[in-house]
Amino acid sequence: MNGLVRLVAEHPVAQGVGLAALVMTVLSYQARTTRGIALRQAAGCFFWAVHMFLLGAWAGGLMNLLGFVRGSVYSRRGERAWASRPFWPWLFGVLCVGAAAWAGLAQDEGPRLLLTASAQCLGCYALWTFRVRLARWLLVAVSLLWLAYDALSGSIPGTACEILGQVSLYIAIARDRRTP
Repeated sequence: MNGLVRLVAEHPVAQGVGLAALVMTVLSYQARTTRGIALRQAAGCFFWAVHMFLLGAWAGGLMNLLGFVRGSVYSRRGERAWASRPFWPWLFGVLCVGAAAWAGLAQDEGPRLLLTASAQCLGCYALWTFRVRLARWLLVAVSLLWLAYDALSGSIPGTACEILGQVSLYIAIARDRRTP
């Protein structure tokens, strides 16, 4: 418990911003459409980016900035021609790999950056598909990767968010099984 108190005492603003991000992210999993998931995820990603930058977790901050842009674009898919182009998941995947390479070289993030880069690359497809059930299962994997990264980065809200996110996802998956 002393470790948690120390993390909050050392980074109170960062942990507070993380709480706002936690709320948006957990609510995203209950959306009934991939557009709804993408919009809520975009809002959460903005707060997560600020949170991670305040903690000095550069790879996480960069991936969340990309997630914010990705969610903004994906939420317009099917509604705007430019947002419906099939190159978007590939472009965001390449940008994630590039951001991870920069964070690894310039910011010395170490092996933990593989967790966040893998999560964001997988999320590029999870949020692109119109198959909500498949998206939720892929988001389970994304959430597990972020859980490990958040714990290693000292993000109390991030760790809690991924635990709550797992519960939320499994509830949504169970709900899906009951509806044809």
